[in-house]
Amino acid sequence: MIDVKVCNSITYTSSQVCYICGVSPKYTNNLELAKNRTNNVSTYSFGLSTLHAHIRFFECLMHISYRLEVKKWQMRSPEDKQSFKRRKTYIINRFRKEVGIIIDQPKQGCGSSNDGNTARRFFENALLTAEITGLNVELISRFGVILATISSGFHINISAFEKYAMDTAKLYIEYYNWYYMPASVHKILLHGADVIKHCLLPIGQLSEEASEARNKHYRSFREHFTRKTSRIDTNIDLLHRLIVTSDPVISSIRPNPSKKMVPISPEVLTLLTSSDSIPIEKTVAIPNSESE
Repeated sequence: MIDVKVCNSITYTSSQVCYICGVSPKYTNNLELAKNRTNNVSTYSFGLSTLHAHIRFFECLMHISYRLEVKKWQMRSPEDKQSFKRRKTYIINRFRKEVGIIIDQPKQGCGSSNDGNTARRFFENALLTAEITGLNVELISRFGVILATISSGFHINISAFEKYAMDTAKLYIEYYNWYYMPASVHKILLHGADVIKHCLLPIGQLSEEASEARNKHYRSFREHFTRKTSRIDTNIDLLHRLIVTSDPVISSIRPNPSKKMVPISPEVLTLLTSSDSIPIEKTVAIPNSESE
């Protein structure tokens, strides 16, 4: 599937607006209004961008934790900004010392340190994360269960997932109604079940992982395997190289790369169905991708 930025570009919507229902940040916490809006069904084919969902959920919780002392979505006064900065520094330092992850730090040439592996470490130990951030431990745990479910690659029980996601959204509103729910979180909690229902394959098998993994190939091929006589020649050679390397016959020759496996929690199993060729009760691991 495609990235959220591409979805927003195709649908001509702002990054802060849900491209499925069109709700703006100011109304994302109004669950009844958001749920009763008319959805753009054609956008269901875009998927849920499950690869980047870990980062978006992780950043949402981090931004809330930075604002817990002031409980405001926007920092306008000098006092609020100072409180925000002080608490952010405190939380970042504690995560670095106690969990061993670096959060919200710029990286030269490649964005920030908030990647998929950092986000997964954040959700692994909900109790420690809640103790450091001051957030509700049940909400952190529920976010982790939802992310593990949509990334598992197995068929999902639509009705169970829809109820679980809606209960999670209500829990979010109960504790943090002052912070507008980001569109990426809103999309999965309120529209995730509808999108999953319209997918022929399990949603975890329709992530943007393949396109993201090709980014490093794109840079290498452009540097070493293209003519630099003109942009047209460069793009033609690049396209030819990408077509060759993505050919099923060529791809089948390469051995499957090893993947880190992690146990499936009992909470995730309750949201999956037993329609897969491998019975759910015998499934003990899910792939832990490092493509972000």
